[in-house]
Amino acid sequence: MDIGDVTRAGLTSVARLGRRLGLPVDDLRVLSSRGNLLVHLAPAPVLARAVTLTAATRADPAAWVAREIGVSAWAASRGGPVAQPTTLVDPGPHDADGLVVGLMEFRAGTPGRAEGRELGEALAALHAATADYPGELPWLAPAHEQVGDALRTAAAWLPAATTGALRAHHQRVLADLDGAGSAPVVLHGDAHAGNLLRSGNGWFWVDLEETSLGPPEWDLAVLDDPVAIEAYRARTGLVVADLAPFRAARELEGAVWLQVMARQFPARYRQAADERLAALLGRAQRSRRRPRRSRRS
Repeated sequence: MDIGDVTRAGLTSVARLGRRLGLPVDDLRVLSSRGNLLVHLAPAPVLARAVTLTAATRADPAAWVAREIGVSAWAASRGGPVAQPTTLVDPGPHDADGLVVGLMEFRAGTPGRAEGRELGEALAALHAATADYPGELPWLAPAHEQVGDALRTAAAWLPAATTGALRAHHQRVLADLDGAGSAPVVLHGDAHAGNLLRSGNGWFWVDLEETSLGPPEWDLAVLDDPVAIEAYRARTGLVVADLAPFRAARELEGAVWLQVMARQFPARYRQAADERLAALLGRAQRSRRRPRRSRRS
């Protein structure tokens, strides 16, 4: 697949959607074209997120975008550190020539990447702002839906033995997650440093399309930063549970997601996808040889 073709087709669809909604489309600025196509509809403060390659990993991409819009709007209404859906037009999700598109607030970012304490405190603030969210959310969607949907897609080309090993590992991972962690919160779902941006008003989270309910340890495992985890603990008072089962689930999610991305865009993803898959299957095989301890031990 030529990512240039994907980007051009996505821009055409975003432009048609923008015209239909009365938004400016004469200066479309591509900010990113990876799993999703991100386009600033300048000069309006509107960011279009068109689900391109990532659509192949999800049975219902519109549901993921709808959850992002709902949770982001709720968090923003409570002063949370998040880019909210646009209020200029219906934020969606929209069908744009078959592409699912959500329309979010565009904020001009400033240079810099969050680290340590900033990450942990921003995550604590997001979890606080999404408390009591009234909408329906699935349970740990990245570990359940994301992995399951991506595996069903990848089964079309992966060797049967590989698919079987991944499915068996998925079941073990889900079993280890059952009952693990602390009381549930509304998760960001993909809370790594690249999804925490900074504007003149401070740090704010973007890309909440993997939001769902689950133990906060999922987001902490994604942060994977001891200083950030300590800052979160200090802000919330949480006694953080064992992160190992959440790290294992995140590792599986990433490996399967990369396989689907590599199928569509091998030049960018193939080497990393194959290396990640080989490492995952190797660790899974070694783990099966070790006796499993009970949760009470």
